[in-house]
Amino acid sequence: MLAPILALSLVASATFDSEQTIEQQTAFFKSQANGQYARVMALKSSAKNALEQACRNALTLPERRIIRNILAKKLNITLPESVSFIDAEITDYEQEKQQEWLTCTGVVIPAAQDINEAGLAIRAAWQVGSQKDKANLRALLQVALNHPTTMSDAVALAADQSPEEQRLSYLDKYLKASELKLDEARASVAQTWFVNKRYKQVISLTRRCESIDCKRLNLAAQTEFDNLSADDLSSYF
Repeated sequence: MLAPILALSLVASATFDSEQTIEQQTAFFKSQANGQYARVMALKSSAKNALEQACRNALTLPERRIIRNILAKKLNITLPESVSFIDAEITDYEQEKQQEWLTCTGVVIPAAQDINEAGLAIRAAWQVGSQKDKANLRALLQVALNHPTTMSDAVALAADQSPEEQRLSYLDKYLKASELKLDEARASVAQTWFVNKRYKQVISLTRRCESIDCKRLNLAAQTEFDNLSADDLSSYF
């Protein structure tokens, strides 16, 4: 048992001194990854219980970079630095605590390239859509609209970017709400439905959403629905 643990320590320590090491830092974790090795450090005490998940995420950093580079090259665009995505399985996972670091190793097996490109594209599209410069939005949306795993979130974004008076009819025509995956997409759709007094739909959709916007819309829709008169309620049934 000692030999595998020692091997993990030595290889991992050497790995993180390499020029190929990828580093990432958030408010909660500092992460480093190189090949099949990664390590993470909690920057806040509240994050310590999530170290294993953070280390698993860190293991995917090299593959995430590959996905970013391929998509950016295909579309000839620069992707937002803060956007990242991967759908992957990690096998042969091992971990070891080394002082303030949790070091781990594992084999990352990404899902099909088109799934990961579409997943990255829709997340980048939502971020670009919220910015003043929307030059790359059309290219990203096109990728997402053409893949079944991201089409609904892309429809929600297309509606979000449309004139307000056109949004509801566009959603009614193209959206499959049950297939929405992103909280920002759910919140945007819920906002359009709320404005158009579709309170039951808002309540149902925002139950599966954890964002502050969704929680606010859920409460507002529930309040409006509870205040409907008997005549108003009859239209729902």
